[in-house]
Amino acid sequence: MSNRSADGAVLQAQGVWRVFETGAERLEVLTGVELEVGRGEFVALLGPSGTGKSTLLHILGGLDRPTRGRVFLDSVDLLRYPSAKLPELRNQKVGFVFQFHHLLAEFDVLENVALPLLIAGRPKADAFSRARGVLEEIGFSNRLSHRPSELSGGEKSKAAVARALVNDPSVILADEPTGNLDATSAEGLMDLLVRLNTGRRVTMLVVTHNQEVAARAGRRLMLKDGRLHDEEV
Repeated sequence: MSNRSADGAVLQAQGVWRVFETGAERLEVLTGVELEVGRGEFVALLGPSGTGKSTLLHILGGLDRPTRGRVFLDSVDLLRYPSAKLPELRNQKVGFVFQFHHLLAEFDVLENVALPLLIAGRPKADAFSRARGVLEEIGFSNRLSHRPSELSGGEKSKAAVARALVNDPSVILADEPTGNLDATSAEGLMDLLVRLNTGRRVTMLVVTHNQEVAARAGRRLMLKDGRLHDEEV
């Protein structure tokens, strides 16, 4: 690959390595990952636990930096982007959905979903109006005043997706989003992600070890021996 981002690519990784060193020990988790995710794609990233899927997702989302290699997010070179401005860029460009949701316990659903907009400096009334609209869009407007402790696992997942979506990000990065859900809730969450991808053309990269979840994606990749490989359909 070149040292420039490809036109139309939302995410690119070029020769990405991630090495962890502790004393004399050296652990090579990623060993030259190449990846390109086009706008509107739905990509599943598969692999057993401990293979580096979450590490790669964090690097792609600007939460971690590779040992070497290049990462482009919406044509922005993350490795050359000022570290102090990365949180603002992430808030604008990336929606994160984590296995454990990371909803703030002291806030209700509406407040949690509005939070990225408030952090970005949007007026409170505007942020809450936008958050309410997104929750209505995904069919979750009946629990706005409930706090996370009052929600089921599937409901927390919906709130997390709404929060990820509220800033109209370039890409949603989901790390084992169905990992703690029962089969029915997991299917409902995947239905929602697929609907957002096909209807809104939201770009999705979902880390999972679940083949049934991965089967809903348009493209499947396997992380093996530190590199990505096309998964046979």
